Amino acid sequence: MSTQESLFDNRFSSDLIIQALASSPTPTSIYSGEEMVIRFANEGMLALWGKDSSVIGKPLMEAIPELEGQPFLELLQEVWRSGKTYSVVDAPAKLIKNGEETLDYFDYEYKALTDHHNKTWCILNTALEVTSRREFLQQIQEKEEREHGLNEEMAATLEELTSTNDELSNSIEQLAQSREYIRTIIEQAPVGIAMLKGPEHIIEIANPAILNIWGRTESEVIGYAHENARPELHGQSVNIWLKEVYQTGKPKINTEFTVKLYHKDGLREAIVNSIYQPIFSNNGDISGVLVILEEITQQVLERRKNENDQQMLALAIDAGELATFYYQPTTNLFSGNNLLKTWFGLSSEENLDLSLALEVILPEDRDRVTAAISQSLSKDSDGYYFIEYRIKNKTDEKIRLLQANGRVFYDQQGNPLSLNGTLRDITEQKKEEERKDDFMGMVSHELKTPLTSLKAYLQVLQRMAVNMESVLQQNTLEKSLKQVDNMTGMINGFLNVSRLDSGQIYIDKTAFDFQLLFSEIEDEVISTIHTHHFLFKSAGPLSILADREKISQVLNNLIGNAVKYSPTETLIIVEYMITTDNNLQINVQDQGIGISADDQQRIFDRYYRVKGINNASIAGFGIGLYLCKEFIELHNGIIEVQSYPNEGTTFSFVLPLDGDTATN
Repeated sequence: MSTQESLFDNRFSSDLIIQALASSPTPTSIYSGEEMVIRFANEGMLALWGKDSSVIGKPLMEAIPELEGQPFLELLQEVWRSGKTYSVVDAPAKLIKNGEETLDYFDYEYKALTDHHNKTWCILNTALEVTSRREFLQQIQEKEEREHGLNEEMAATLEELTSTNDELSNSIEQLAQSREYIRTIIEQAPVGIAMLKGPEHIIEIANPAILNIWGRTESEVIGYAHENARPELHGQSVNIWLKEVYQTGKPKINTEFTVKLYHKDGLREAIVNSIYQPIFSNNGDISGVLVILEEITQQVLERRKNENDQQMLALAIDAGELATFYYQPTTNLFSGNNLLKTWFGLSSEENLDLSLALEVILPEDRDRVTAAISQSLSKDSDGYYFIEYRIKNKTDEKIRLLQANGRVFYDQQGNPLSLNGTLRDITEQKKEEERKDDFMGMVSHELKTPLTSLKAYLQVLQRMAVNMESVLQQNTLEKSLKQVDNMTGMINGFLNVSRLDSGQIYIDKTAFDFQLLFSEIEDEVISTIHTHHFLFKSAGPLSILADREKISQVLNNLIGNAVKYSPTETLIIVEYMITTDNNLQINVQDQGIGISADDQQRIFDRYYRVKGINNASIAGFGIGLYLCKEFIELHNGIIEVQSYPNEGTTFSFVLPLDGDTATN
């Protein structure tokens, strides 16, 4: 047996493997007590959790609340009570990293450390993320099957040799089994492992994982000096570190080290974690170096990209003065950035559940918000969340009007995981709109009377010019009356906005022939607008129950916009038809400059005007389309826009023929 142990120790001892693995930058943490207070967590474990060092000293479930409903606390408590080690492979875990829940797979172990009374005093937790290992494990399994066949052949050969020398055969068999066991461990390791012998660093063992990282085959490296087998490392630090480890006996550990590796007759840049561990013989001399290598290029690049994306997003959020929120239905956790916490009267370290957040919302808005959240999380929802509501916290007691815009994220089974979004303080914006409305209403009322008088005077002068047969005066007065009518229409628009806000808009629904209204508008447009070509498509007589004046106003406004926002001499198509749902659909299509996707989201908002250098010279206050939308919705109808920049725009609205509710 002493001969066997000597042979074993000269090559590779179990203690050496344990020492090497203990030095690995594997995520590690230590807990104590029934509540599993976190006593230690290295950088690897903190990164795995998506937390910082502030969690140390806290109970596990307080530090990582998203573990609620997962089996980790119960397993830890069982290990604590029983003192028995628990380990598992390919176990799923849901964690929140950078505010977003992720599902990864891990190999982890809970090892109870006991005192001389066999009582647990702490639990050592080691973990390794193995999400990308599944395919590799399949390859390992196939390799094991092949090796099993080889082992059976070797066993048969050994049985034949026993007839000549039983003692020698047993020794050889035991030695072979020991070497094969160690080699199998190295071969199947999920990280790269190599053994270098002597001061020349002759490569004795190199497992498939490290050969893949090196970009080499066994025949290219086994039995060769490391420096000769891998000339691509010339001028890099690796060979210097190997010499230092061999000469000093001190291990060298690197994390996220960038190195240039051989790849298809060239070089590639890789990022690795590496350990260079001295190998000691029985007499304490250094006999070689153990190399443990893990390539993390893809993970680091993805993390850096994510960090950059997060920084850009944070800059955009800060620039836009937006609060971000995150709501997890399973835990009822409601959290967000510092601005959100300020608005809800919290310190930067505090979190709150949804019920506490709802208490900050004014009572008259609370039920609406609850219903909107429930609707967005329901199975028949499109997953989008949009609402405006008021809050008042207990810190500054300031009433804020917030606009919430969010989206639901789902798991693979379609169950809602979280509702994420932004909040915007629109208090001042609303006040500004109210001041604008008040001003417009006041000015409109003040201008209406003198404009009416001015129009009457112009009509008198027009009749006089007819009697005097002065063509120049008639044309001048006709243009003046047209401008007065334009001004009157604008003022009526402002007055309609004020009436909408005060609920004084009256919809006078009567039955009328839409074809007749359509023909009147066609005659008026063709006789007054000569800058564009028009194509009016009629669908024949059609009776509809609606406010004739309001529908005329909507159609004239859409035609006017088509004229303003499309080049001269282009075609504008105006048509109506009966839909399959027996509703009336009217389309106004132009060949103009188009509307961007962002502008389409707000095109019907009050006072909103499409942004762009081409629109600077086009007059307007941004209330025409707003009034169109309000008039159509007062008819229980629907208005929509379809447009692409530089390809034209189509405005469509659908009205119920019987005055009920239109469907689209």
